[in-house]
Amino acid sequence: MNKKQVHESKQGFFLVFSGLMLVLSLVLFGTGEKVLAKEKQGAEQLNLFLQPVGKVSLMYRQFFPVKKYLEKRLDISINMRVKEDLEATLRGIEKGEADIAYLDPSAYCRARHKYKVTPLVKVHKNREPHNKSALVARKDSGLEKIVQLRGKSLALGKRHSTSSSLMPLAMFNEIGLGLKDFSRVEYLQKEDQVALSVLVGDFDVGGISLKTANKYRSAGLRVIKQSKPLPQYLLCVSRDMDKELASDLKKALLEYRPSRERMHSFAPVQDREYNIVRIALNNTTGDNYLTYPPDALKLGILPLYSSIKMYRMFSPLAEYLTQKTGREFRLVIPKDFEEFVRIVKQNKVDFAYQNPYVFLLLNREIDLRPLVQTVSPEPRKPRDEFRGAIIAKKDSDIRELQDLVGKKIMIVSQKSAGGHWFQKLLLQEKGIDIQEQAEISEGKRHEQVVLAVYRGKVDAGFIREAALSMVRETVDMQKIRVVDYTSYFPNWPLVSTPGASNELIQKVEQALIELQPVEKIKQARICGFNRTEYNEYLHLENLVDFK
Repeated sequence: MNKKQVHESKQGFFLVFSGLMLVLSLVLFGTGEKVLAKEKQGAEQLNLFLQPVGKVSLMYRQFFPVKKYLEKRLDISINMRVKEDLEATLRGIEKGEADIAYLDPSAYCRARHKYKVTPLVKVHKNREPHNKSALVARKDSGLEKIVQLRGKSLALGKRHSTSSSLMPLAMFNEIGLGLKDFSRVEYLQKEDQVALSVLVGDFDVGGISLKTANKYRSAGLRVIKQSKPLPQYLLCVSRDMDKELASDLKKALLEYRPSRERMHSFAPVQDREYNIVRIALNNTTGDNYLTYPPDALKLGILPLYSSIKMYRMFSPLAEYLTQKTGREFRLVIPKDFEEFVRIVKQNKVDFAYQNPYVFLLLNREIDLRPLVQTVSPEPRKPRDEFRGAIIAKKDSDIRELQDLVGKKIMIVSQKSAGGHWFQKLLLQEKGIDIQEQAEISEGKRHEQVVLAVYRGKVDAGFIREAALSMVRETVDMQKIRVVDYTSYFPNWPLVSTPGASNELIQKVEQALIELQPVEKIKQARICGFNRTEYNEYLHLENLVDFK
């Protein structure tokens, strides 16, 4: 065989080999139009769009068995495509090209709001039911608390990623930090790249999933703070999909059993599970995707702490009331005390949970009916009373109440009971008018007051005693000292607003009285409820003013 023949033979072999590989890739990975899915005469054809997360080849390997299973089980044909980015995935949904979509939690919230997609199943990646985000630094960096990260350089993953962007920013938002508070911020796209950039010293801190963080612990990475469990990725369907077909898909996926340990599995999903992500989006981007079903009952919660923390604390209570009354309860968590007062006055909630001062303030204008009074750990034993605390840094020269005169003091709000009024009454007993004899500022939330004291921005802070235990993860409490405690006053009432029926009120009241202090409810610092009446708050009403 001469050189020309050898060359032509090689070319021919290469073309045949390339053709075979192309056909094989089309069959395996679904990137063509005709060979994308198993063709069946008369079978329904669906497009499955996958939001790109991680390696494309790995995504195909994870979903290819699912595609084959559904095609065989339901006698359908499925086109499976990994789109080039999130925006392309969402455009496909908007144009009606995607029948099924695999989405990150924050992308789902956006698609649900704009394109009315319906959640189908949660995807348990590697069979994990939840995901968590983590803030990481080098072990030898000296960074151990989130409050130390102000002014540092920050690396994040993809801009719209829930685990490596949204939730890290939400954790910073909880303590009043925004992107402007870092010396440098970059989005590095891949989580492994974020972790490695921190390890080599390119960045001081990174935001990644806890799973990725754990992978690099042995290499010298430290987790400074991790988020609470987050809902996983999910599959959702187009609003135009036939309901019977969607039901068949859901049933089939829930019965799917992966053949290997690290393959995806599926679990039931409810849209309300993603409200925690919607709250984080609202806090960090201003995008408000929270909606309420027309027949849902709204329970307004006065925001003691950040909205994410308040949602986690009180969502089990809303679920409990839903179960006990047969009516769906949804939380309404305003951004601050003023907004809470406004929405209750406007009768935008059916029930409200607030401190006794705000209850008395609101009751002067609208008819509120107190149903129950909270029993909470305060902090050593359950009580239906609570008190406030005055704090300062341990090395401060503030040792007694008289030392507060002329100082900078941060309160939670002028409408806060445990973070303002109780301390004001205590100081009045000592002949001190703190509003006139000190420089007062508002922190809006208890975390902000503690952080302001810790950072030395103010000399002292007024907080509810229980807040001391709520911020231990955030600051070194060894550096904080309690100057004094206030007297005890009646605990928070849960009230009904005008318009609620007597039958519903009785159901809610009875359910709260019967509530058992299970672990989920305890995270709201609730041990139970006692019946209460307006008269129990008369003593406090006679002590405060409502200017």
